[in-house]
Amino acid sequence: MTQGKRAAVAEASSSKRARTAPAKHADECQDDECAGCADGAIELDQKVLELSASELLAMAEQEEAEGTDQTVVAKLYETALERFGDQTSLPHAWALLRSAEYVDFKDYAAQAIDTADKIDSAESSAQTLLIKGRARVLAVCLDHDNWADPQDHADASDDEGVEIEQAQQRISGKDMLDKGLGEIAEGLRIANSSNSTLGVLSSLLARHEKHALVVGLRISIMDCAMSLAYAALGWNAQREDGVEPAADTHADMALATSKAAVYWALAASECLVSGNHIEERVKPALQHLSQSSDSAECCKLHAQLMLVLSGVLSDEDAALEAFDAAVNSLQRAHELSPDDKDILRQLEDLGADA
Repeated sequence: MTQGKRAAVAEASSSKRARTAPAKHADECQDDECAGCADGAIELDQKVLELSASELLAMAEQEEAEGTDQTVVAKLYETALERFGDQTSLPHAWALLRSAEYVDFKDYAAQAIDTADKIDSAESSAQTLLIKGRARVLAVCLDHDNWADPQDHADASDDEGVEIEQAQQRISGKDMLDKGLGEIAEGLRIANSSNSTLGVLSSLLARHEKHALVVGLRISIMDCAMSLAYAALGWNAQREDGVEPAADTHADMALATSKAAVYWALAASECLVSGNHIEERVKPALQHLSQSSDSAECCKLHAQLMLVLSGVLSDEDAALEAFDAAVNSLQRAHELSPDDKDILRQLEDLGADA
């Protein structure tokens, strides 16, 4: 991004009018921390307003990645969509998807699917499939029937102690979810791109992290994420011939895959999944994390996986070993990041010394 554009965004970030009424939100927005995704309280600099729709979209994505003020990023996406108008193009469909994912707006997801459906080009089939797949998964995750009650989740989930298939049958919009995950898998197969895989992983992880989803939905999304990522990284024997992840994306993909493994294991532990099966499924992630002891984040993820295993393994000695390994990983994480209060809290909860 040029110096001028960056300055324009900075100016936009500081040009909010004082609020005299509660922030307005898109109808589907349920984010308590949202600063007002639809209230128009941001004025973009003239230099920004002179950009094309595609340039505005690129700026929105970059500013989102850099953690710019949420209202500024939402305004950039909104302005890009206004500039695209009703054109039928891949950039417009992509803008609708990214806007939908950013502000959790179901209507944008539906529009992204409709726009992608109208595009009939063999060379763009991978991207249209990925757009439609991600949009369908988002729509299912935004269905309030698929949100777990926080209190129920803290005590005992209605789905806890059931078979995975039974929990998945309770998903509202299961057919749409299955279609979306299938489109994602096919789109990645055609694209054969590590960047595309990393983008999908980030999207699926965000779906899991933004809302407390019912266990059947959580395990479905993370199972898909793990399968796709394991294949791309070569972490299983089922990988089809394809390109190796580029060096600059391999570390990011391995970390994202490890997060997916943690989320899957946590969900699997709520269902009737055997400890041995969970251990076998997350083994590639555990191997990666155990070899990344110079990273506090990897140590924390390793500890989370070992804690899950300590609670599900039937062999008492193996369970105790897993618990000890979790404590050791957290202590190593504390060495690497002594100011991380979350690590200290976890050690305290486990009755272990830092």
